[in-house]
Amino acid sequence: MSTVMPFRRSGFTLCRVRGIPVVLGYTWLLLAAMVVAVYAPIVRRSVPGIGDGTSYLVAALFAVTLLVSVFLHELGHALVSLRAGIGVRQINLDALGGFTEMDREAARPGTAAAIALAGPAVSAFLGAAGLAGLAVTDPGSLPWQLSFQVCVANLLVAVYNLLPGLPLDGGKAVQAGIWAATGDRWTGYRLAGWAGRLVALGTAGGGLWLFANRWFSWFGLILLALVAFELWRGATSAIKAGSMGPKINGLDAAALARAVAVVPASATLGEALAAADGREVVAVAERPVGILDRVAAEAVPSDQVASMPLDGLLRSAGPIPGIEAGLRGQALVDAIGRSRAEEYFVVEEGRLTGLLYTADVVRALR
Repeated sequence: MSTVMPFRRSGFTLCRVRGIPVVLGYTWLLLAAMVVAVYAPIVRRSVPGIGDGTSYLVAALFAVTLLVSVFLHELGHALVSLRAGIGVRQINLDALGGFTEMDREAARPGTAAAIALAGPAVSAFLGAAGLAGLAVTDPGSLPWQLSFQVCVANLLVAVYNLLPGLPLDGGKAVQAGIWAATGDRWTGYRLAGWAGRLVALGTAGGGLWLFANRWFSWFGLILLALVAFELWRGATSAIKAGSMGPKINGLDAAALARAVAVVPASATLGEALAAADGREVVAVAERPVGILDRVAAEAVPSDQVASMPLDGLLRSAGPIPGIEAGLRGQALVDAIGRSRAEEYFVVEEGRLTGLLYTADVVRALR
């Protein structure tokens, strides 16, 4: 899923795969405890002669199987993304599933579809392996139970994620298909987003039906309600993104950049303000070393402005990346998404021409 709710961000780095951090959310630990409590009695009823301790161990293994299944699903997305030249920030795993954070959108619909379908393909393969295990093991035996876990966990993940609504993988594939057919990325977002809302409502309704017919406990109902809520949020974000498309196409780094006055790092505040004439002040010593902090400058007593050195009034330019003045539209959004900085030096033919704030880009999209 692509939309991230705030409470889903808390967790810890479990490992790194090809440099990608795999973050395990604390909510998964709660899910695992509940799975063990619910599934252990089922194991005792299904496997004759199994002890209490072993049943809890098998139930715990089921929880881990769910986790590994979701991880491999997300890893499928990540590896295809890397192969397409799109960076991956991290893989997140929690009680509501998983999501892979990429640093930019795919440039072509075929690439977007390949990334979206890679996860379900991995899950389907693992589910088929579990199904093969069921065929060669004795029903009711412990190996049969383990094969059943692998089969069910992965086929459920594959089938549900192929539903044709954003933010699910099937919805991403639908969005890519509409994009390929119409040439318009944003129409796909809008239509697949509305389909995602229908999937969210269906998920909530299905959970209520299962609960009313005693197929689900309160735990299952609450979990599905959270999934439905997450889907609704993701679908709504997709619809908003689709509506924002024309505004994104109109973005222009050079036009949005704030004008700058370049002054020597050895200049005084008085000299800098005189050169600025209302523009942002960038101090340079062969390269940019800092940007004048307006708040700090305004705090300087008026009788000291003329002689005050700039040194103590600058915000360091070290962490500020540069972007080309010619960047426009989705390319500009992708560049900002990759670096996640708050401000950028705008450069044209090696010459500093402006200062672009992410906040100004966001404001232009509203």
